[in-house]
This record gives sequence, structure tokens and C-alpha cells, in this order.
Amino acid sequence: MRYRRGASAERELIHKLEELGFAVVRSAGSKKVDVIAGNGRLYLCIEVKSTKGDRVYLSDEDIEKLRSFSQKFGGKPYVAIKFIGREWRFFPAEEVVKKRTGKNYRLDYSDSGMSLEEVVGKQKSLIDVINGVVENEG
Repeated sequence: MRYRRGASAERELIHKLEELGFAVVRSAGSKKVDVIAGNGRLYLCIEVKSTKGDRVYLSDEDIEKLRSFSQKFGGKPYVAIKFIGREWRFFPAEEVVKKRTGKNYRLDYSDSGMSLEEVVGKQKSLIDVINGVVENEG
């Protein structure tokens, strides 16, 4: 059941990224990052987790494979967590390493993660500007 929920979360994230104009590859297998995405300007390497609860634990291996692959690939490393019944939260790998609790890293729903829009925000804003969509502030 856990594998199916994780794969479903990966597919949901892939769909969201494709809607935002990214080319996306799902890299199934425990030795690789889960999702690789790029739009010509921004490249993302994403480890995907899913939980019904309020927290997720990640191993050293999870974080090391994410950081190592993203460095070789030239992408930005993120941990994306689908908190079931709530929105996605994204955590840059450099923030995750600050969350060590014993042998693992712990990320809570209450931690200051980012939304997908915040992760890709600059590119989304650029597209809006190119298309002439300018929102008035204030």
C-alpha cells in the first residue's frame, strides 16, 4: 500500500509540473531521485514522500542520493511531501539537512516548506510578464 501511495503522489506531482510547462521524468527505483523536471531555465531533482500524518522521516541515503544526483545533473534538490488531505510542501535539500534527529531527518507539516508555486515562482512570473498578465499590487 505504501508503494502505491508513493507512486500515486509522484504521478500527481508530475501532472502538476507538466501543467506548469516542465518536461518531467519519473525515475522509479530506490537508487535514484524520484522525479526530474526542467523547463529550459529551471531544473529540479525531487525526492517525493507521502504521508497521512504530520511528519516524514528521511534517511541519510535519501538525502545523499538527492544531493549527489542534483549536483551532477545541475538541478536544484528538493524533498516534496504530499500531506494527504492537504497541499504539497517542498523543502530545499540544504534546509532538510538542518532537521536531523538522531539517524534521520524529520520534516513536519508545520515546518516552513514552500508551495510548488513558490518553487517555480520566478519562471511563472516571467511567463505572466511575457504573456502580458500583470497584476497590480496594493
